Amino acid sequence: PPGSPGSLAMTMVSEHAASTLIVLCAFISMGFGAIQLMFVRAVRVYDPKSPSTPLSNDIDEAKAYKLHTIYDAISEGAKAFLRAEYGICCLFVAVFSIVILLLVSIGQGSWVEGMLTTLSFIIGAFTSILSGYIGMRVAVFSNVRTTVAASRSGWTECFNVAFRGGAVMGFVLCGIGILMLYAALMLYRQYYDDPSDWSTLMNCITGYGLGGSSVAMFGRVGGGIYTKAADVGADLVGKVVHGIPEDDPRNPATIADNVGDNVGDVAGMGADLFGSFAESTCAALVIASTSEDLIEAGWAAVVFPVAISCVGVLVCLVTSFVATNLWPVRKETDVELVLKMQLVITTVLMIPAAAGVTYKFLPEEFTLTGVSGDTEATRGYAFISVISGAIGGLIIGLVTEYYTSHSYVPVRE
Repeated sequence: PPGSPGSLAMTMVSEHAASTLIVLCAFISMGFGAIQLMFVRAVRVYDPKSPSTPLSNDIDEAKAYKLHTIYDAISEGAKAFLRAEYGICCLFVAVFSIVILLLVSIGQGSWVEGMLTTLSFIIGAFTSILSGYIGMRVAVFSNVRTTVAASRSGWTECFNVAFRGGAVMGFVLCGIGILMLYAALMLYRQYYDDPSDWSTLMNCITGYGLGGSSVAMFGRVGGGIYTKAADVGADLVGKVVHGIPEDDPRNPATIADNVGDNVGDVAGMGADLFGSFAESTCAALVIASTSEDLIEAGWAAVVFPVAISCVGVLVCLVTSFVATNLWPVRKETDVELVLKMQLVITTVLMIPAAAGVTYKFLPEEFTLTGVSGDTEATRGYAFISVISGAIGGLIIGLVTEYYTSHSYVPVRE
């Protein structure tokens, strides 16, 4: 029965299991990202400033020198853009933090809530900035090594370098996002230790999602506008005015275009990925904290949304070996198929993984309090919600591929 010594012991065991799972998965995610970076780093790039760096057997010295010159220019431009953009972001965070502090403190009648919400916002914003920066640096680092790998015969090495470069950003970002969120939750729990205060705790943590999505907006919109302006400018001045082929390095705007691809499509995407994770997870935590049944079931039931993200990381980790080791790309047509199978296999494996976490952490029945009334739910309903999202995402991906890939009728027509 609830409140009995046996029930309390089970609650403490589940809480320990949830904390262990979340923290362990966060470090596994970052560690796996670091391992992938080591594989990418193993592809050597000739550096004229370091004559001891060995040349690739497939690239002569002149081409290697030119490759590194272009790489340096793109890297320098990407860092310069992010310095300018994130300088504005820091100013925005400073001003908006004061606004949040005043509005929450006055609205809730508590300066403590205002300060904790503001702290969450700052943590989320700077984690998003870190996510974007890591994404951009890894992308520039991986792009030149993918080029070197592409100069060699076969498709396997080239694909693996590009795939692992993307995996570095994905796993490290997810690990950092999970770890920072859970660290903030445990820090705030020192003040809101009573389960009856967990609803207030989750309201304070919503600033984390707001901070992440705010910076992501700057990254996506600012980077997107920049890359489109550079792309159009490069085409106009190069192909139209001077008759230079597209993406010719003699056109400085081409370097700007490649910089834009990194800061918009990679750094912006990295910040956006973190923002989506942060805001959706924080929203789910707020909903969970409104349920007296989930609060009574213990901390593990309340942080169930974070646990779902953690098992998702483990599933993606296992699935990544399919692309690089079990089913490697050997010809051009394999690329699309292997990436598609990543979606399919991940979705299939996520079903039993979600079932295990749902059964372990959620009570058999619980009530969710909503604006329009209470909703009776079961762990089975929660499981169906999770897999519906996973399967829905898979369907959207497959349908989008059908209507945008050159392999299928709509595009060929």
